[in-house]
Amino acid sequence: MEETVKKKKFNINLPMVIFIIASVIFAVPSITYLIKNKTVYGFYYVWTYFFKFPETKAEMLNNALMFFLLMTILFLAYILIAKKHKNMSIKQIVILVILASILFGVIIPYTSTDVYSYIANGWSAAHYGENPYYTSTGEITDKTGQIDSMFTKVANCWKYETVVYGPLWTLICTGLSYFSFGNIDTALLLFKLLNILVHILNTVLVYKITRKKLFMILYGLNPFILFEALSNVHNDIFIILFILLAIYFTIKKKSLFLAVGCIALATAIKYLAILILPFIVIYSVRNKDIKKRIIYCILCGIEYVVIIALFYLIYMKDLGVLAGLFIQQSKYNRSIMYVIYEYFGQDKAEIIQTLALSVFAVIYAIICIRLLLQKKIRFLQTIRKYNVLLLVFTFILITNFNAWYIMWLIPTMFFLKGKSQETILALCYSSQIANFASFALHSEEQILGIPFLIIMIVGMLLIKAMNMRIERTEDGKIKVIR
Repeated sequence: MEETVKKKKFNINLPMVIFIIASVIFAVPSITYLIKNKTVYGFYYVWTYFFKFPETKAEMLNNALMFFLLMTILFLAYILIAKKHKNMSIKQIVILVILASILFGVIIPYTSTDVYSYIANGWSAAHYGENPYYTSTGEITDKTGQIDSMFTKVANCWKYETVVYGPLWTLICTGLSYFSFGNIDTALLLFKLLNILVHILNTVLVYKITRKKLFMILYGLNPFILFEALSNVHNDIFIILFILLAIYFTIKKKSLFLAVGCIALATAIKYLAILILPFIVIYSVRNKDIKKRIIYCILCGIEYVVIIALFYLIYMKDLGVLAGLFIQQSKYNRSIMYVIYEYFGQDKAEIIQTLALSVFAVIYAIICIRLLLQKKIRFLQTIRKYNVLLLVFTFILITNFNAWYIMWLIPTMFFLKGKSQETILALCYSSQIANFASFALHSEEQILGIPFLIIMIVGMLLIKAMNMRIERTEDGKIKVIR
């Protein structure tokens, strides 16, 4: 049901003030560093609020506590803003989202250096004319014997790895890096500006799809998304964009082939987007007889494959272009699979992983076939089945889990039940406070994947338990997502 949109004055409430002040405080170290140094080139890969490199255990702990405190304040203010959404206008929400986006966009990436790999791989194609699916940035450096500032901030674990993303993302990286003219600060700015624009577009799309101001706020002001997508500049925000577009074309425009095209574009950035394809197609052909359903599935499959193939043909020499599909799954960190890897060894972990993927594939196929044969299908029912499979894939089957992967759950969370929505928001918060382990110990050792995972799970369960207690105590009156 659409919310009635009335003209309201731009009212500023206390949660909004707290949220903006906390965002400004969060951005101060980056602003200070940029004013002083005029470049991100020498920025060390560590977050410090106290304007100095943490050398003692006390300084490391202080940094961790400061991050924990600011992120907690941001999330509390965010939830309170969401509770007051009825008193806010669409214009007010959009202005808040733009302001928050700019503040988080100023923050220098410090819990991930992935954006520098994006820049470097784009530069290797734009400047050196190399194919990043076959030649790594480390190999280019070794071959030229020159130090290129566009390559030097790539994490060591990726220096000699080829691109792990789809060809559409490589094209975007190439274009942005080309217009940076070899300046890493310009390149980072271009990537951040693009992500900010996509974030604002996603916020508008969420409203166009749901017609709910609450969901605009839950997406647009979510500190997790602001931090991971705009501060750390992860490309997962494009997955959100294309899946939202696919949903928009499915339920608002009734255009199946445009929806399939959007899913193909999402897959051409990260491969997991293929998981939603059958659910969108099956829902769209629900009113046709079984024969026509199958025909449409085949036609959509052909469209999907053709779009993906056209992008890959730009870079393809041989099947080695698909190596990125397997590079990530050969790494173990911050996942349930890593616990198995650590305690049972790599060989057993690989066997368990293969078995788990096989079982998942069978269950996935059975669910899709049953939906295809089902007479009555509702969109909510379809998306909720997909979401369960996505949760399993994300948190159980991936061997190298990273906090920002939770963004994969965002495009479809608005169609879930209230409890499931709350769980995803709890995961957003707990995935950020789980950084406490790395900040407190000032380490990125692989073994830290276990405490990260524990903190994230325990944090989520505590938030859920507190929320359940509130609901019992207040008889269901305090509800954010209902």
